[in-house]
Amino acid sequence: MSGTMRGFGRRVAGVLLLAVATTVVLPVAVVCAVFTALTSPWHLRVGRLRRVVAVAAVYSATEIVGLVLAAGRWVRFVVGGDAGRDRRSRVRSLTSSLSALRGAARRYGRLEVNLVSPSDQDPDSLALPAGPLIVCGRHGGVGGAFLLAQILLADYSRLPRVVLKQTLSWDPLIDTLLSRIPHAFIDPHPGDQGATAARIGVLAQHMDPDDALLIFPEGGNFSPRRRTHAIRRLRRRGLTKAAAHAEQLQHVMPPHPDGLFAAIEAAPEADVLFVAHTGLEHVQSAADMWRALPLRLPVVFTWWTVPASEIPHEEEARVAWLEENWSRIDRWVAASRGTGSLGAGDQDTEDQGTGTLGAGSHA
Repeated sequence: MSGTMRGFGRRVAGVLLLAVATTVVLPVAVVCAVFTALTSPWHLRVGRLRRVVAVAAVYSATEIVGLVLAAGRWVRFVVGGDAGRDRRSRVRSLTSSLSALRGAARRYGRLEVNLVSPSDQDPDSLALPAGPLIVCGRHGGVGGAFLLAQILLADYSRLPRVVLKQTLSWDPLIDTLLSRIPHAFIDPHPGDQGATAARIGVLAQHMDPDDALLIFPEGGNFSPRRRTHAIRRLRRRGLTKAAAHAEQLQHVMPPHPDGLFAAIEAAPEADVLFVAHTGLEHVQSAADMWRALPLRLPVVFTWWTVPASEIPHEEEARVAWLEENWSRIDRWVAASRGTGSLGAGDQDTEDQGTGTLGAGSHA
């Protein structure tokens, strides 16, 4: 009961925080829209402030509409008791919410997403195999995980079973939409005696052919500082071989293998999809987002599949297998940086001075 009460209290607090944010964001968005229309009647120009406010306004509106629809679904479920229909409705709402946010980022932040083959010799490698998948992704910048989930849902009709940070449970819409979709909010700690890995293993059980377990073994967004701290933690724990391998990786953090291996054990029939992306490394905070918008270069994704039959069974061989694929992600990011990312120190000269830039077809 205490857990239920804590969950209820968290949802109430999340809705109150959303209400406070909305009362600030939406009026500012209206003022910005009116100001833009009055100052640029012949050529619409969208400055950085107005881009950020527009994205925030769409986010707030998406949350509010999603919560209203969730209330309607709850009433319908109480009356009809059709759990399958309720789940399908939540999946549609999750897909439309993620698509709306991606559309806003494209319109106001110039977000462009490209999917590229990891190998010129295998141009069809982006096709997903039939059957359940364990999707093992790099964590590089704010929004990368949501983009990957949106691509899997909207473009490949895969329902993600998502492993998320506990802090995301404070988002009322995420918490509501995922309540009937398999997921796990985790707060990983090295000394949890395998509890986090066990939860991920349970999440991977009994996957349907169109399911995809989405997991990020790094445990957080990459940054040079976090990479250094992760290597130090490995050395303090006496994992010198893993630390030595991690020092060779420049664009990813050392992965935590326990959760991924627990998922593989729980779903031995599932293939593993390794996902790399670049283009958002410089967006780690709200201040970074302010400096980055509008994005100059696209966010680029690639992936490759390892069939279940090729995944080693012995622990030592499986660790080497993971390190090999993680090194491949690191090499791909190193080769792709500069074609799909914007350095944190780069300046948006178009936004300097006047604070505006032509929207046109680029926004």
